[in-house]
Amino acid sequence: MRSFKSAKVLNGFLILAFLSLITVAAIFNFGCTPTAQQQVQISPERQKAIQDSLNQIYNRKMALNWSLGYENYKNKMYRNAVPYFWKVVELDTINKFKNLYTYLSDSYIKLNKADSAQLALELGVQKFPNNAHLRRSLGYIYDNLGRTEEAIEQYEKAVSIDEKKAADWKRLAVLYIKNDQTDDAIRAYEKVVQLDPNDHEAQQTLSKLYKSTGDAEAAINRMEEVKKLDPQNVENLFNLGREYFNSAEYEKAATNFEALLSLKPNDAQAMSYLAASQQNIGNYQRAINIYKEVLKLEPDNKKAYTDIATCYKELKQFSTARSYANKALKIDSNYGLAYIVRAEIYEAAVDECMRKTGKDVADFDDKLVYELAYNEYKKATKDLQFKDIAQTRLNYIRDFIPKKEDRFFHKGQTKPKKKCYSWIR
Repeated sequence: MRSFKSAKVLNGFLILAFLSLITVAAIFNFGCTPTAQQQVQISPERQKAIQDSLNQIYNRKMALNWSLGYENYKNKMYRNAVPYFWKVVELDTINKFKNLYTYLSDSYIKLNKADSAQLALELGVQKFPNNAHLRRSLGYIYDNLGRTEEAIEQYEKAVSIDEKKAADWKRLAVLYIKNDQTDDAIRAYEKVVQLDPNDHEAQQTLSKLYKSTGDAEAAINRMEEVKKLDPQNVENLFNLGREYFNSAEYEKAATNFEALLSLKPNDAQAMSYLAASQQNIGNYQRAINIYKEVLKLEPDNKKAYTDIATCYKELKQFSTARSYANKALKIDSNYGLAYIVRAEIYEAAVDECMRKTGKDVADFDDKLVYELAYNEYKKATKDLQFKDIAQTRLNYIRDFIPKKEDRFFHKGQTKPKKKCYSWIR
C-alpha cells in the first residue's frame, strides 16, 4: 500500500514538472524573447469577465467577514466580532457598510476598551463625516474623558446634521454649562423645549439659566410654562413662588405657595414663604397663624418668632410683639435680628403714642423709649450678620435719645410715664 501511494505521489510530481517545462518553453521560447505576435491577446470581454470574477471573490470575502462579525456582535460575542469587523474596515474601500464603525466601537465599549472605541469612532467620522450617530458617540466619549471642547465640537456637528434630535441639543446644552458658555446653553435649551415642550427638566433648567443672567421675567415665564405642563410639580411651584416673592409680587407668590402646600402640606419652607407673602401683603393675622404652624414643625425656628413679633408690631400689639422677640432670644441670646425687632417695636410704639397725643415733636417720655430702641440696636451690632443694619439704625436714632439738658430738666426720671407706654413698665 505504501509503495502504491509513493508511486502515485511520484507520478503526480513528474506530471507537474512536465507541465512546468511546457509553460516555460511557451513563454520564453526556449530562451528567446517572445514577439508581439507570440504574446497572448486578451479581449475586452475577457478582461471584464476576469475583473467581475475578482470582484465577486472580493465581495464574497468582505460579505463573509461582515456576516461573521455581525453574527458574533448580535450574539454578544464582542471579542470574536472585533477581528472580523477590522477585516471589513480593511476591505471596504467604497464605504459600503455604514454601520460598521457603530458596531465596532460598541463592541469595544462592551469590552470596556474606551481607547479602542474612540479610535474606531474617529476613523468612522473620517469615513462618514455626516453620520450624526458617530458624531454624538464620539462626543460622548470625549465628554467622559474630560475633553469638553472636543465633545462640544462633535455635538455641534451632530445637531447641524440632524437638528431635530432634542437629546443631542440637551447634551450640548449641558456641555455648554460645563464650559461656562451660558448664552450658548440658553440657546441650546430653548431648542430642546421647542422640540420637546414636555421636557420639564429642560424647562426648569432654562428658567434657572435665565435667572442666572438676571432675566427674572424670562425665568418666570419659563416656570409658568412648566406649571401649565405639570401643575403638580412641587419644585417648580416653589421656585416660581420664590421668584415672584423676590420680585415683590407677593399675591402671585402666595398663590403658588398655597398650591404647593395643597400637595405637600408640611413643607415648612413653603409655609414660611407663604407667611412672609401674607405679611408683605398686609394680612398680618393670617401671616401669624401660618408662622405658628411653622413653629409646630420647627419649634426652634428663631426667625419665625421674630417674624411673628414683627406682625404683632404692625397690629400695634407691642407687648405681645416683644414677648415673641424674647422667645427668639431664649433660643439664641446673640441673635441680632431679635434685638433689631425689639428696637423696631419701641420705635413703632413712639410713633403710635405721638399719633394718639397729636404731637409732632418727641417729649422726654418719647425720648426715653427711643433710648430703649437705641440700646437694642447696640446689642444687635455684636451679631456680625446684622451688624451693618444695626449700625445704620443706630446712627439714625442717636439724635432722638435724651440729651444732657433733657436729663437736667427731668432729674430722677428713668422710665416713661405716659399711659401709652405702660406695657413697657
